[in-house]
Amino acid sequence: MKIIRVEISGFGHFRQKTIEFSEGNQLFFGENEAGKSTLYHFIQTMLFGFSQKSKKKRDYTPTDGAAFGGKLWLSIDGYEEIRIERFRSIQRGKAAIYVGEQEGDELWLQKLLAPLTLETFQEVFTFQQEQLTEIDRLQEKELHGALISLGISGSVQVMNQIQQYERKTQELYTPRAQKLPLNQKLTQWQRLKEKIQQKEQQEEQVQRGYQQIAQYQTQETQSHEQRVALQEQRQRIEQQQLNWPLYEEWQQLQLIEEPQTSIENKQELQTFYQEYQNINDAIHKKETELSQLESDPGSDRYFFYLDQEVTVQQILREKVTMVRQFDEYQRTSQVFNEYQTKQQQIQQKRGWGHQAPPLSDPKILDAIDSLQMHEEEQANATLRQKWLSEQYEQLLAEIREMEQKQPNLFANHKQKQQRSYGLLAGGVFFAVLSLLLSGSLQWLLLAVAVVLFGTGIFFQIQQAKIRQNIPLWQEKMFKKEQLDLELTQQQTLVDGLNQIIVREKQQLQAGFGSETDTSKWLQMVEAYNQEVHDYRYLLEELAKLEPKLRQLKEQLRLFDQQFEIFEEWLPLQGKNVSDKLEILETFHLKMQATKMKRLQQSSTILVQQLSQLKKNREELFEQYKNLLWTFGLTHPNEIPLWSKQWDEKARAQARKAELSQLLTPLFPKKTTKQMLAEALEAVIDQERTLQQGFNVDLEERKRLEVQIEQLQKDGTLDQLYQEETQLRSEIEEAMIEWSKNRLLGQFLTDLATELSEQQLPQLLQQASHYFSILTKTRYEQVLLENGALFVSGHDEIQSIYQLSTGTKDQLIMAIRFAYLNLQRHQILAPVIIDDGWLHYDALRKEQLAQLLAEFGEDYQIICLSSDQEMVSYYQDFNQEVKMLK
Repeated sequence: MKIIRVEISGFGHFRQKTIEFSEGNQLFFGENEAGKSTLYHFIQTMLFGFSQKSKKKRDYTPTDGAAFGGKLWLSIDGYEEIRIERFRSIQRGKAAIYVGEQEGDELWLQKLLAPLTLETFQEVFTFQQEQLTEIDRLQEKELHGALISLGISGSVQVMNQIQQYERKTQELYTPRAQKLPLNQKLTQWQRLKEKIQQKEQQEEQVQRGYQQIAQYQTQETQSHEQRVALQEQRQRIEQQQLNWPLYEEWQQLQLIEEPQTSIENKQELQTFYQEYQNINDAIHKKETELSQLESDPGSDRYFFYLDQEVTVQQILREKVTMVRQFDEYQRTSQVFNEYQTKQQQIQQKRGWGHQAPPLSDPKILDAIDSLQMHEEEQANATLRQKWLSEQYEQLLAEIREMEQKQPNLFANHKQKQQRSYGLLAGGVFFAVLSLLLSGSLQWLLLAVAVVLFGTGIFFQIQQAKIRQNIPLWQEKMFKKEQLDLELTQQQTLVDGLNQIIVREKQQLQAGFGSETDTSKWLQMVEAYNQEVHDYRYLLEELAKLEPKLRQLKEQLRLFDQQFEIFEEWLPLQGKNVSDKLEILETFHLKMQATKMKRLQQSSTILVQQLSQLKKNREELFEQYKNLLWTFGLTHPNEIPLWSKQWDEKARAQARKAELSQLLTPLFPKKTTKQMLAEALEAVIDQERTLQQGFNVDLEERKRLEVQIEQLQKDGTLDQLYQEETQLRSEIEEAMIEWSKNRLLGQFLTDLATELSEQQLPQLLQQASHYFSILTKTRYEQVLLENGALFVSGHDEIQSIYQLSTGTKDQLIMAIRFAYLNLQRHQILAPVIIDDGWLHYDALRKEQLAQLLAEFGEDYQIICLSSDQEMVSYYQDFNQEVKMLK
């Protein structure tokens, strides 16, 4: 296994930190508090999980609320790049593993790392100064054993751990023991299973009851969820009904168009209107002066015409449009009145209100079909019953006839059969006797034999006939019994169908009044449904025609307003738009003739001034004509009404915006008051149906619970189940503990045994090589004699007690590196060294750097140091140095 990269989200003082690792030997240099130990503990945490908090241990939890954890990338032989993600706040600190597109959990990570454990990682692959000085604190007698143990397993704790595992295993379980905890629990579990099996055989019915109760509980849960959803839906509909007046107002405001002009354009239009009115006032003044000079009684009408000549011409130009609008209004009014009359007729016939009629119930058609089907089944059953009765009567007659013809036939059958056998036997006897005699006596005996034999044959023929009649009689009696049974069944079927028909008729009778002919009920329902469809169609059409008719009526009202100024001078009262146009056109032609006549008379300066003012008025109108057309106006006199309408639209738009903000969440789509009422009624029906079903299920569940309670008054099975669950849990925990101790102990024992018995010479040879490098050939060989370690150099063998502290550290490190070298075919983890050269001088550091450079060819080595001198030695051996900031 090799570490590729780490990404620290939050750990100690690291935040969003990414660190890349090389495959071989590398040194991470940093000053004190740069995070070297933090990096080591982060790697350990990513591999084996977060450690428990302790006052004696450093806590790496971020204090600023950052995510506690991060990611680590590994490479393991046989797998793609592996990514480990572990955060304290996610899945209680458990790891998430990603290998390519596969995703795994903590258990998979343990399998990938196996047999690497936290203890092995700390004691074998981690080099810290505390471990290298640990042996120096041992007594002299224990030093040899500690060195051997350290050379084999990486720490003296390994041997102790093996003993602890074995002791824990034997304290839990052995195959033939009886008093050990796990043995006792297994025996107790076996007895308990036998009791449970006996009890389960007696209470199969209880188990089925539990299954049914579980089903009812599931149904109750689903019913509760549905009822909660329906309650929320009903509350929403009721809230809509409470706000219905505002919704109607909102819908009416939707029909009002927004003002198409700004307030600046409105002010400009009002300024034009004021100038236009000033010119009109001046024209009126001049016309008054001119009228005083003329005494013609028709002058008033004439001058009025002159004032309104432009208006008259404008109205006459719109004559075609007005006539078309008037004709469209009359046609639409006629259709609307026809539909309204039909609607009122259906309302009077059915007694419906002004709203939409109630929906037809589709269950009525199903009920009528069911009734007709049952009536048809009853008719068929009655016909079959009649046919079976006829067959039964005919069969009874045949049986009586057989019994009357031969009353004693069946009683004397056996007696006559025995008599016939006696006659045949007598005939045979006399025939045999006649063969023994001769003369007339022979012929007499032969005659008697013939008579007896013939009589016997006659009786046999009679008995054969009787035997033929007896099965026929029995067959007819059996058929009679079958007909009796079938008649009884048919009568039961007819009676049941009669009851069903009576009940269904009673249920349907209320909806059809005095009509009792069920064949006409379907026609009545179809006629009712057709009228519902027609009525709804009329309502829809009236709803479409009403706004159109209102719009046309409003347009005609606007047209009528243009004629109001002429009502004082023309007979327009009570006239429609078409008639008013004819009268106005006649008035226009007459006044034009008067105008031509007056132009030929002498006119004063007043006429010229009046003409100039009118010209100015026309020029002003032409100047602002495009502005008027932009606003949809044809005459300045429409400006006050338009201004009023503009103000009304502005107020309506403000109100619409207010209602939109309030009602849009409550009414996401368009609806009607009838639709809300129908939806509320449907929701209430669904709630009622769910409640009824819930009550039925609840009653049935209570009945089952009472039944189960009666079957389990002693409660033995529940207690046994509880005891079994508790016992199995205890057994599983004990077995897991036993298996773990057994597996770990065996694993460590196998490692120690294999290395000590098979690889110890290689270990000492490789340790000698590494020790020679570290001491720069001062010591060339590590020896083991009589269970004690010695070192030799320059033809001198020396006890390890005589070594200096630094040399002892070098010896322990050489032995541990030798062990790792023997395991290079299966590298479980990289080697991590955290300042493991406290007692080294400059030369020893240089030799250690040389050893690490050589060892890094096979292993990934991660050195964490704040020693600037080691940096220079790494650079001398062309090894990679990375800075921690």
